[in-house]
Amino acid sequence: MDSIPKPRKPQIKKGPASPQQLLGKLLLFLRILSLLFLLTDKWGWFSRNLLKQANLPLSTAIVSLDKQSIKVELASDDASQYRGLSYRPSLCPNCGMLFVFSSSTERDFVMRNMKFPLDIIFINQGRITKIDASLPPEGNKPQVIYASDGPVDQVLELNAGYAAEHNFKIGDRMTVSTN
Repeated sequence: MDSIPKPRKPQIKKGPASPQQLLGKLLLFLRILSLLFLLTDKWGWFSRNLLKQANLPLSTAIVSLDKQSIKVELASDDASQYRGLSYRPSLCPNCGMLFVFSSSTERDFVMRNMKFPLDIIFINQGRITKIDASLPPEGNKPQVIYASDGPVDQVLELNAGYAAEHNFKIGDRMTVSTN
């Protein structure tokens, strides 16, 4: 009896990868690397260091509140609002930062990378709606969220104790004069 030979697997010669195959593999690699980058703390490190370097001068204005004039920097774009007063060593005694939003909605604030305590004053249509006083600084992973508890279109940050010292209260009217 003759043995039947086993069929051989066809041998396919592979040449070098085409440019399209190499590009596809490179794009897949970059997508995986991007995903890993975002899932690790590397993104946090990158964003923190980018924000430290992006301290461009902001526009200023004068806020009048209960007979007090306060010099404020205006945070009116996403980058300046995210950065806020983070990384600054201090704030002058009669200074602050005014966050100006294009619409009234509930807002959340954190004390990320702050070096000193603050008062956060929530304002809607020129009137104080809430005051969170003497908030402690937190590191790069803040645990406490300070919510406006209602729609606001501006938020004023001042040195801790300023609101109490000047007797600010809910309902007080605020005006802004640009320089």
